[in-house]
Amino acid sequence: MSDVTIIGMPRSNLTRTVRIACLEKEIPFAFSSRNVQPPGHPPTPELLRNNPFGKVPVLTHGQFVLYETAAICRYIDDNFPGPLLRPVHAEKAARMNQWISVAMTRLDPDIIRNFVIPMFFADDVTRRDPAFTTRMNEMTDRIRHDLSALDAAYGDGWVCGDRFTIPDMMIMPMIHYLNAMPGGPEMLANAPNVEDAFARFKARTSAAQTDPLLPEKLLKSA
Repeated sequence: MSDVTIIGMPRSNLTRTVRIACLEKEIPFAFSSRNVQPPGHPPTPELLRNNPFGKVPVLTHGQFVLYETAAICRYIDDNFPGPLLRPVHAEKAARMNQWISVAMTRLDPDIIRNFVIPMFFADDVTRRDPAFTTRMNEMTDRIRHDLSALDAAYGDGWVCGDRFTIPDMMIMPMIHYLNAMPGGPEMLANAPNVEDAFARFKARTSAAQTDPLLPEKLLKSA
């Protein structure tokens, strides 16, 4: 049995990121959703013992416990043999850190927290609320801007060039959710480099093995 365990929720985009990192690094690991609270519920005492902020993902490696997605991915890359998950050239490494920061401070709030989650959980009454429609239209405009910047970054294949690296592991699960939302494919159609990267991402073994199995046809027709 592996002494590496990833604690999180199967449909969490950030939990998926660290699972992808383990698979790309080719290290064995266990995945556990036990004692993780459902969305919208307070964190469980068990989770708080591993992360005082009550968030996932969490990595345990023997007695060592680590939280925060970027920190976990870097730890995996630094401490295990296997393919490098980040570039070694100084400029590309700096670019990687830039996009990790953008992914966490801009893309995750815009795409996941303020668009995907509200759209996913909105009932019919909420969807007909003009205020909700206005908020979603505002977020759509903001995400289109984000995708324009991303599209330029993906001009060379991946954000750090021709290799799939940590920021791609963070961004592509967000794009997966965006693509499943009403209006998502139309937004992505205006970002062909991102669309192409997403198609290549879906073909990777690590993506297939961590697919959250979204009911995409249902979501797009909602």
